[in-house]
Amino acid sequence: VLGPSKSNFLSMLRGSFIASPPGSRPYPLLSTRGKWSQNAIQLVSFGSSTQGMLRGGIVGDGYVSARYETLREQFDLTLMEWLEASIDSRLNPYEDATSERVEEEAREIQENRKFLKRVMKELQLDDLREQAVKTLSNVQSRRAKVAQALLKKPELLIVDEPFLGLDPTGHSLLSTLLDHISNPENQTGVMPVILGLRSQDTVPVWSTHLAYVEDDKIVFIGEKANVVSEIQKQGKRVSLEGEETTRDRGVVEKTWAGIGNLQGPLPRKDLAEPLVEMENIKIAYYDKVILNDFSWTIRRGEKWGLFGPNGSGKTTLTSIITSDHPLTYSLPVLHFSRPRLLEPGKRGISVFDVQSRIGISSPEIHSFFPRHLSLCRCVESGFAPTLITKPIISPLERSHIDAVLSEFQDLVPDGWECEFGDADMSTQRLALFLRATVLRQDLVVYDEAFSGMRREVREWCFGFLEMESGWKEGRQAMVCVCHVSEEVPRGVKWWVRLGEKGGKDGAVFGEFQT
Repeated sequence: VLGPSKSNFLSMLRGSFIASPPGSRPYPLLSTRGKWSQNAIQLVSFGSSTQGMLRGGIVGDGYVSARYETLREQFDLTLMEWLEASIDSRLNPYEDATSERVEEEAREIQENRKFLKRVMKELQLDDLREQAVKTLSNVQSRRAKVAQALLKKPELLIVDEPFLGLDPTGHSLLSTLLDHISNPENQTGVMPVILGLRSQDTVPVWSTHLAYVEDDKIVFIGEKANVVSEIQKQGKRVSLEGEETTRDRGVVEKTWAGIGNLQGPLPRKDLAEPLVEMENIKIAYYDKVILNDFSWTIRRGEKWGLFGPNGSGKTTLTSIITSDHPLTYSLPVLHFSRPRLLEPGKRGISVFDVQSRIGISSPEIHSFFPRHLSLCRCVESGFAPTLITKPIISPLERSHIDAVLSEFQDLVPDGWECEFGDADMSTQRLALFLRATVLRQDLVVYDEAFSGMRREVREWCFGFLEMESGWKEGRQAMVCVCHVSEEVPRGVKWWVRLGEKGGKDGAVFGEFQT
């Protein structure tokens, strides 16, 4: 399913919203099997409805740095425990059940546990069964959510924005798994699969039908070849898997494919003030090395691109930059030429001082931002030390915020007082982008900040970064993390690409050739 209204359309398919007239949305097959759409149709969303870590993975309120902690608390669930919760007994504890009913329930639980083992094997989750849910990576969390949906044995599986934030390898893996689910040879049972795709996503080669929805209406629907032809006649672009050429690839895609000569950065004569300095850092969780012997200096006025496959250490690096990672206390890292802890002859810097000078928009911030706050409050929260603390804003800063909100007003149809949770994915990402940008801090990290934005919204943000009111050229530094070239802001010059395991052996530094 393609088009601006895809998420609403997918929610409607599952049974959300009120049908008018009431009988206009029947489910003939489900009715014959005595099932309700809410149970028989599973909607797995990776867009705006996703909040926090995998739901139920941690008791109470989570926080951004929790995933980096090695200490596991008693309430932190492993992946196996989290998935087993989906197959627990459905027997009413207050029911006066017969012995036959109890035996039947016991047999069903046993069968479900066997089914769980098959699902974990086919979704390549066996090696993660004892890993804490809160520490799962982006790709691993997606596979876990799909597994949870499959354990409920639905008649139809709907996955919205499955490829958001995935590198080419992760994209290919998840696409193959979704294909396998709908394949007649699948041992876990055959079921139809519906994907909600973004405009930049390629339509999987294994798909058979397409629908294009816009303005809450079905514009085209039918077999894939016919719908693609109709969409292209309207001047709209549809990317089909397997039809990409090297000419279609941007700088980042060519880097993945190994096309072109990747040159290292040229010597710079005038070295600006260093904002963040890392020297031969190493990060490892038990035997798993994330970064090894890695050095990087970010200086005032520089604009960096940070690229690499999922799991290569990009998020870890951004957490070191923003001082969210606990290891920043012990690693050889300087923030604004000062260590986190006191050293002989050097005054330490607190986490509050660091984060007051660094803005960030990331999937983690997106996950934890309170859904009940308004979009305006989201932007203003950049002036507060935490997401829920009341911001302290001077009259001059208030004037700047009002001017920025007015600049983007046309892109927010429901207004800035709309609750964050009621806005679509693109609008939420816009609010988080402005939250990181309006303060015009010394360093701004855009970690997949432009992924999930509509094309016109993303281009407006790029234009804003070229305006004096949006970016102080020469004074501010930027780090942009993304997987596709169209999400790289104009003006990014330097880049670092991490390998499969990050660290010295896989890290390559270079310069974009203009």
